[in-house]
Amino acid sequence: MTKGDKMKPIMQLHATARALRLVLVLLAIGAGTNAMAQKTATKPAAGQSEPRITLAVNEGGAANADFLEILERYEGFAQLVGKTLKVQVAIVNVRNRDRLQENLKKQAYELLLARPNDVPAQAVRDFGYQPVATAKDYYRTLFIVPKGSTLQTIADVRGKTIVTPDAYSNMWRAANAMLRDSKIDMSKENVRSMRDQAAIAWSLENGFFDVGVVNSASAAGRTWEKNGGRIIARSRDQINMPFIASPAVSDAQVVKLRAAVLALDATESGRAILKKINLANGFKETPREEFVAFLKWLGEEVKPLKSPSAQADILGSL
Repeated sequence: MTKGDKMKPIMQLHATARALRLVLVLLAIGAGTNAMAQKTATKPAAGQSEPRITLAVNEGGAANADFLEILERYEGFAQLVGKTLKVQVAIVNVRNRDRLQENLKKQAYELLLARPNDVPAQAVRDFGYQPVATAKDYYRTLFIVPKGSTLQTIADVRGKTIVTPDAYSNMWRAANAMLRDSKIDMSKENVRSMRDQAAIAWSLENGFFDVGVVNSASAAGRTWEKNGGRIIARSRDQINMPFIASPAVSDAQVVKLRAAVLALDATESGRAILKKINLANGFKETPREEFVAFLKWLGEEVKPLKSPSAQADILGSL
């Protein structure tokens, strides 16, 4: 069986999943449009007893959840925010990185809870947002290789084929910083991108690439060594799931909100909310300085002139 033959069932499954997600999104538009289109307001509208604020949620480029799934997943968290601040909360599912960045620059969202860490960090450093909390559990960027690989350290990846998550995503930037710290210029290496981290692991196992980059919190990252693979490099600890507030949220409100989310792991109902959003160990306070230091390590964001796609390479071989 050729690599192309192996890949066909995976690609067919992905195509079916994409089609199903499209149907679900179309069905969700009627339910989701009003909430997504709500104009941010810090004062009550006519006939409205409480002010309304927007809680934007970004689960990253590889997230497959549609609006209804996000609404169901974060409803309990939004209710906690509303009760704490005595406001109505509109949840917005923001999947596009560029749109998220632009709207944060305009301070369009009062609150943001995001898995990718670099865009929220930029909002804290440059756009006037302040940290409310971050997940207690840090995560790391991992360079992984198959069991039989002869590569031992990150220094050995020079000249090898590397597959990363989406080009210029937070994971891509972290991989770039790790290579930079090892005196390797990522722009001169043979690097391809692939959105899904499970697909990155699969492509390594089947010999499409020499080295992969995944998140330690992903299923691929958590199980890679258990399944016989090896990790040849781990990044520094990184901020995980930043929860930030715009200048429209007062300092006093931030203090109240921080106290409320930090206390979630102390009650059964709070732990249920945390479990729902996949943060079982809860939140902790993280100072602004940590966000700024993290961005300094990542280096300035530069969008590549071209973003080679691993999926396109593999499809071209079928």
